[in-house]
Amino acid sequence: MTSASANYTTEIRVTISLQNIDEVGHGVKIGTTPEMTTWPSDRRAQLQALVSDKVISLSVALVQPGSIPIAYLHPPPLPESEAVSEEGESCSSPRRRPGTCINLKDCLPLMTLLQQPRPLPPDVVDFLRRSQCGFVGRNPLVCCELSSRPTITTESPVVLSEKLSEPPKDVTGDFRLSFLPRRICGKRDTANRIIGGNKTAINEYPWMALVGYSTSTGTVFRCGASVISSRYVLTAAHCLINLPQSLKLSTVRLGEHDLSVAVDCETDPELGTVISCAPPPQDYAIERALPHPQFDRKKLANDIGLIRLSRAADISTEFIRPICLPVGETQGLSMEGKKLKVAGWGATESGTSSDDLLQTNVPVVPLSRCASIYQAAVPITVRQLCAGGKVGDSCSGDSGGPLFQLGDVDDETRFVQFGIVSFGPKRCGTPDKPGVYTRVGYYMDWILDNLHP
Repeated sequence: MTSASANYTTEIRVTISLQNIDEVGHGVKIGTTPEMTTWPSDRRAQLQALVSDKVISLSVALVQPGSIPIAYLHPPPLPESEAVSEEGESCSSPRRRPGTCINLKDCLPLMTLLQQPRPLPPDVVDFLRRSQCGFVGRNPLVCCELSSRPTITTESPVVLSEKLSEPPKDVTGDFRLSFLPRRICGKRDTANRIIGGNKTAINEYPWMALVGYSTSTGTVFRCGASVISSRYVLTAAHCLINLPQSLKLSTVRLGEHDLSVAVDCETDPELGTVISCAPPPQDYAIERALPHPQFDRKKLANDIGLIRLSRAADISTEFIRPICLPVGETQGLSMEGKKLKVAGWGATESGTSSDDLLQTNVPVVPLSRCASIYQAAVPITVRQLCAGGKVGDSCSGDSGGPLFQLGDVDDETRFVQFGIVSFGPKRCGTPDKPGVYTRVGYYMDWILDNLHP
C-alpha cells in the first residue's frame, strides 16, 4: 500500500489467494504489497485508521471463488452517515431502494452477482461493498432489495438455473393461487439466532412439519412435511398409503424443534441462562389424506401427497409459517448444479435419527447421471430431481420433507420449495448415490386442484 500527500488520493490494490490467507483468531491475514495487514472481525476502527476516505479503486482477485467468506473482502467501512442495521431490519440499498438487512448467503440477487467470472467488474465490487449493513459474528449482512435481482453490471450474471426441456404447466394467473398465502410464505423471523452448521435455530424454518402415526405403544413420527397453507401440508405419497400394518396415519405436528423436550428454549451459550422460549408445538388431527392418484409404489413415481388438517393452523406466528411453492419463472427451473437446502429430523419408515431439527445443503446433479445410477432399480423422469450423493452429506432430511432454497416471489427473495424427499440409497451420504426428490413444479396444477378453503 502506498500513501500520498494531501494533494493526492490513496490507491489500494489487494490480491487475495489461498496462499496468503491465514485464519488469525477472529480475523484474517491479508497479504499486501509491501506489508502484511490484519483485518479482525471488528475491523471498522482498524480500517478507518488504515485507509483514508479518498480510496479511488480496489482490485480483488479470488483464486477459488467462494472459498473465503465475503466478509473478509470488504474495503473501507461504510461512511459514518450510513447507519449499520441489525439482521431483519429495514434498510435502503445503494440504489436507494427499500430492502431488508439479511445474511449475504440468503440474498439471492447479490449471490447471483458473486457468481460472475472473476475478476468482478468494479461497479459490482462497489455495489457489494455499499450493500453491507452489518455483521453477525464474522458473517456479513447486506441490504437485500425487495425487488428483482440487480442489473448494475454490464456482464450477464449467471442465471439461477436453466429451464427444463419439458416445462410443467404454467399456473401463473390461476385464480386458485389465492388459496395459498403468498403474502407471508417463505419468510422467517430469525433475527440474530441463525445457527451455523447442521443445527438450526428454533424458528429458522417455521414451515417444517412432522407426520405422526399411531402404534400399539403411542404416536411415532415417521415422515416429514411442509406447511403450505393454514389447512394443508405437503408430503410424499408413500407417507400416506401402503403403510406397514403397525402404523396408522394419525396426526401432524407443527412448530416443533427438539423432540426430546416439551418446550423449546434458547439459552445463552456462555451463561447457560434462558433467553427465550417458543410456544409448545401444535398437534393437528388429520381430516383427509390425499396421495397422488397415480403414485406408483414400485417405480416410486408421482410421490407427492397433501394432508388437510382438521382445523386451521395459525400461520401468522414466527414459529409456524408456510413455505412458498414454485410459480412462474421458478416453476420450470432445472436447478442443475445449484445447492438446495434439506432440513428435518431424519425421519424415515425405520425411525427418527435426531431429536433436533437439522439442515444441510445438497448439490443438484444432472438428471441424466441420476437416471444412469438408478437405471437398474427405477426409471428417473423429468418430474423428479436428484441431489446429494457427496461424502459427508448429512442425513438431515425426512421422508416427505421439503427441498428448498431462496427464490424470487412477487419481487421478493423468499424460500421456495422445489422438491419433496422421496427415496435414495439405504445409507444417506453414500458417494455418487444422490437422493431422489419429487419435483414440485410439475405438480402445481394437481396441488391447486385439491386445495379448498
